[in-house]
Amino acid sequence: MRGQPQQPQEPDYGAEYQQAPLPPDGGQFSFSSWIEEQVRNTPWWLISIAFHLIILAGMTVITFKEEVKIKEEPTIIPLQAKADKKLDLERPRDVFERKGIPKVGQDNAPPTDEPAIFFPEAEESDHNESADNEDYGKMKGDSEEFLSAMPGEGGGIRGRQPGKAAGVYDAMGVGGGGGGGGRYGGRLGGRRNLVARGGGTQGPGGTESAVTAGLRWLARHQSPDGHWSSQGFNAQCANSKCPGDGYSEYDAGLTGLSLLAFLGAGYTHLTKETYVDPHTGKTINWGEVIKNGIKWLITNQDAEGCFGGRHGSKYMYNHAIAALAMAEAYGLTNSALFKDAAQKGVDFILAAQNPYKAWRYSKLCGDNDSSVTGWCVMVLKSADISGLTVGRTGYEGAKAFIVEVTDEAYYKVGYTAKGTGKVVVQGKNEDWDGHEALTAVGMLCRIFIDHQKGDPALEGGAKLLVADLPAYSGKKIDYYYWYYGSLALFQFDGPDGKYWKGWNEAMKNALVPTQKTKKDGCSDGSWDVDVDRWGFEGGRVYSTAINVLTLEVYYRYENAFGGGKRK
Repeated sequence: MRGQPQQPQEPDYGAEYQQAPLPPDGGQFSFSSWIEEQVRNTPWWLISIAFHLIILAGMTVITFKEEVKIKEEPTIIPLQAKADKKLDLERPRDVFERKGIPKVGQDNAPPTDEPAIFFPEAEESDHNESADNEDYGKMKGDSEEFLSAMPGEGGGIRGRQPGKAAGVYDAMGVGGGGGGGGRYGGRLGGRRNLVARGGGTQGPGGTESAVTAGLRWLARHQSPDGHWSSQGFNAQCANSKCPGDGYSEYDAGLTGLSLLAFLGAGYTHLTKETYVDPHTGKTINWGEVIKNGIKWLITNQDAEGCFGGRHGSKYMYNHAIAALAMAEAYGLTNSALFKDAAQKGVDFILAAQNPYKAWRYSKLCGDNDSSVTGWCVMVLKSADISGLTVGRTGYEGAKAFIVEVTDEAYYKVGYTAKGTGKVVVQGKNEDWDGHEALTAVGMLCRIFIDHQKGDPALEGGAKLLVADLPAYSGKKIDYYYWYYGSLALFQFDGPDGKYWKGWNEAMKNALVPTQKTKKDGCSDGSWDVDVDRWGFEGGRVYSTAINVLTLEVYYRYENAFGGGKRK
């Protein structure tokens, strides 16, 4: 009605996008045409919203499926292998197959083009061997019974050297190379293979059995106070007394020589190994034997460092051999208990040296001889290796003297001067054959001091030694010569050289069969004295200790020149 205000009407937002009318009855319906009509009548902003909703829904589905895929567990289907079939699993082939040692009668092995490595000199192992070269029948690991239980940074056990480097140096070496396993690398570990490679033998009647029997004889005859007595050793005998007294003035030297035999086999004062002596029934501990011997030496060292007192006219022999034992005992264990005594022993060696020359029977006596000089040079070298303080002047004077007494034409080394010839004690050994023992001493001194394999005196000396091989016959027996000859030739030419191989066979044939056995009673493990050129001085303790040291040549000292084969 006119005059009444009209109410405002709400806008009809749906008018724009109401459904398009369906075609009349009887008309053909087209779904695609219908969709096109709907899209034309739909606002753009609504189309945008719908499009984004479709995209979002699709992403949700994809994400859900990816999560399901990540969390999906693999299906495990157990395979039942037949008992009569092998399941061959393919693996990468090693660069070298470890084929072991060929067995006798293995000629029918299938042909292969794969390379194989054999070590002809090595023994087939019957046990596990640990990374520290131990070859006892078990893996030792970081046992506190070993020389040191403190681990090094490089793995293994910390060794004797200062610092944190790993490794135990358990076989003294004169060179800088590998050898048995480091400077002290073959005594406590790897012995079996070193013995085999050098030409020694295992088992009953072998060199290693002879070493053990000799050490047991020495342990059985050690005095209660720890020393070895040249005249009184048979007070420790079981049943019948062992013959073969020597001179009592050499007790300190014999104690050192006996200790060297135990140390040479790798035993130290820390060794726990025991055995029951079949002749006395007593339980023997190798470590206690060594500990008591070292204690006696330290107790019998004077303020200036001399071991055994200055008794008799030849006390430098005593001191040098005892000082060598102390230097090796310290070097093997790095024990602070031994260091002062070992260093003082070295200091006395240097103080006793004649100016610009060498040594003889007493301190600063003015005379020099190649025999005492050889022992003193060994002390200096062992002390040097063991980390003790050693000056070069000791080496220089010794080398000058050795050169002075060496014949330039044949490289024969004299005793107190060039060409001084055979050394004898009238009424004792003048009817024994002379040998080139001092030539061997000279060779060893040159190797220890200069380390020059090309030195013509070494080859010349080797030729002289192999022209006079060890022989257990009549007046040819000379344990001292065999000891130094074995050391010198092994250092120069072993373990594969032509000089060493011939010498080694002769040395083994001279020593191993002539050692006393169980049927000889308490003498079991020792060697006779009256047949030896120098047995009258040292007695049965001397003959046994020095022969054990000779048979330890394969591992006692690392080969100076790396064991290279000579043609």
